Amino acid sequence: MQLHDYMRYIDLACGMACIPRYQWSGRRTERKPYTLERKTLLVFAIICYTYQIFGVITYWYRNGRKAEDTATFVTEISEMCGSLMLIVVGFSNFYALIKNRSQIEEVFKELQEIYPLAGDRHYRCQHYYDMAMLIMKGEFMFYVVFYAYYNSAPLMLLLWEHLQEDQNLSFRTQTNTWFPWKVHGSALGFSVAILTLAMMSFVGVGFSIATQNIVCIFTFQLKLHYDGLASQLLSLDARQPRAHEQLKNLIDYHSRILHIGDQFNQILNFIFGSSMVGSTIAVCMTSVAVILLDLDSAFKYMSGLIAFVLYNFVICYMGTAVTSASDKVLPAAFYNNWYEGDLAYRKMLLILMMRATKPYVWRTYKLAPVSITTYMATLKFSYQMFTCVRSLK
Repeated sequence: MQLHDYMRYIDLACGMACIPRYQWSGRRTERKPYTLERKTLLVFAIICYTYQIFGVITYWYRNGRKAEDTATFVTEISEMCGSLMLIVVGFSNFYALIKNRSQIEEVFKELQEIYPLAGDRHYRCQHYYDMAMLIMKGEFMFYVVFYAYYNSAPLMLLLWEHLQEDQNLSFRTQTNTWFPWKVHGSALGFSVAILTLAMMSFVGVGFSIATQNIVCIFTFQLKLHYDGLASQLLSLDARQPRAHEQLKNLIDYHSRILHIGDQFNQILNFIFGSSMVGSTIAVCMTSVAVILLDLDSAFKYMSGLIAFVLYNFVICYMGTAVTSASDKVLPAAFYNNWYEGDLAYRKMLLILMMRATKPYVWRTYKLAPVSITTYMATLKFSYQMFTCVRSLK
């Protein structure tokens, strides 16, 4: 297995997101031309995302704030906040991946340089490749199903209303968004609104898949290298003449792994932060909307709730996986036969052990750790907010 073998699903996501696929000097495949049509679609999607923030707020200002009872007002503001968080998190993916594209490709290049050679017994390349591909395939299928349901729900609702006896059509779009043209009661206006939101969300889903796949690839690459480093430390014989040189190389190798992890943390700081804040608010407000709305609308927002829970979980789970992998280095160095090496060897090994004493942790702007513990804390806080908002009914 090589690093470029991991890129199958992220290349598909880049195609959906209308951005060029990631390329670096060590990747065998050639860069495909970035056509004007794809660039135009990307610019149009970004404009639509920007407008939708205005459109969602305007819709609530024209309709939701006029609610006469508290329950309706809480429902309307919950719908607005849930939709806004979905847009904001999607916009953060746009910003992070486009702005940091060159840095991401540079990290891929560094990973390519230290990727293990074929047949190296210290690395379980096939195992980590299979695990990463399984997760990325599952994410891809989930987001495709989510996209299909999210954008077909308004059409299915309209068809169901059409089959009823009273024929009272609501003309609801995917999100409650104000458009500068007539949507309610106009087949043409409704169709244009649906197609606009569907195209915009198609690109947004592509960015979300690309983000999740990048996190997955970097996570399993770091796990592969931490596991390989631990294996080499265990097999290192302090009595060998070249033990000093081999240990120096392993110390440099550990430093490079930490450096790559820090680079990745810096690149996706904005995504980590927006995921944590956006998911906390969205899970709370969307849950309120699901409880207070009618059945068909509740199902629509339920899909968004599941997407937010899964999105934040995957990121936090990957952070915990990297931390767990980094914990292998210290015991591997301790169980090395350092007691049979000379003083210089033991001093070098002590430097490595001191560096590995503290587990490596991804952090959101050097504050909250990206971990399952943080994920559970966000869910707990979301539930506290939910009970507070729910009590307003």
